[in-house]
Amino acid sequence: MKLNENILPRTKKILFADDNATIRHVFAKVLANDGYQVQAVADGAEAWLELQRQNFDLLITDDSMPYISGQQLVAKLRHSGVPIPVIVISGTLTDAALAQWSQFEIAAKFAKPFSLLDFLGAVRAALMPSPQTALSPDPLHLPALRADQGRVPDRKKSSRNHVLVAEDDAVVRSSLVAVLQSEGYRVAEASDGFEAINQAIHHEPDLVLLDLNMPNADGWTAFRQIDRVAPLLPVIVITARPNQYPEAVRVGVDAFMEKPLNIPVLMQAIKRLASEDKERHEQRITERDFVTQWLGHE
Repeated sequence: MKLNENILPRTKKILFADDNATIRHVFAKVLANDGYQVQAVADGAEAWLELQRQNFDLLITDDSMPYISGQQLVAKLRHSGVPIPVIVISGTLTDAALAQWSQFEIAAKFAKPFSLLDFLGAVRAALMPSPQTALSPDPLHLPALRADQGRVPDRKKSSRNHVLVAEDDAVVRSSLVAVLQSEGYRVAEASDGFEAINQAIHHEPDLVLLDLNMPNADGWTAFRQIDRVAPLLPVIVITARPNQYPEAVRVGVDAFMEKPLNIPVLMQAIKRLASEDKERHEQRITERDFVTQWLGHE
């Protein structure tokens, strides 16, 4: 018996607008992993153009964006009569900002950084067709996630899946944590160089993702201390600081990536290095032709 194509479930389509490239890449991947079709754009003007070109089931937008802000975008959307639900994410949600957003029908509002599970719960609730899931302005009022709703890949406890993210920017750090957790990794966090050194030495992660511009001790200082105690611990340096690759080669970092981060390429490197056994890692880094891999560099 041939099924009627009209009753087959359709993949929900989400438009994600954020001018931060790292956040855009991370959450596009997280949402895609959760089964959604995602289109990511870098500003409000581009988002408005796409909303006129095609139909979406949900808009997720940053508040502060160039050309057209998140509020201006949603105002245009509501004025046009398009009824799709909206989730707002913002670096700051002051009382004044909340008051301004209250004039619109918003499914949920999140201040960065925020919980990945809360965010995915809000997305699912906003996309529910049932009239019982009326739009709520507060994500705390959304249905709670069951333990099995995270869709996090099942990794065996024996696998090498513990990653330390050392990054002082809370938004970037939480975004990286979110995408790593969505891939099944256990993640520890450090917001400065001293904390990164302590976490790496005392908690023995399988890999360190290390920013260079951090308070108390910068990334190079942290790397030297970590490398002195745990020379076989794989480290990937990430940085917005220019001209740092020669230093990465000199000190023997495993891999290096400049911001904005290419999340798919970064994740491939994390999977490869974190799963590498110590014998193979020691053999690789002691080979005469070993050189730091520049991730995403053409």
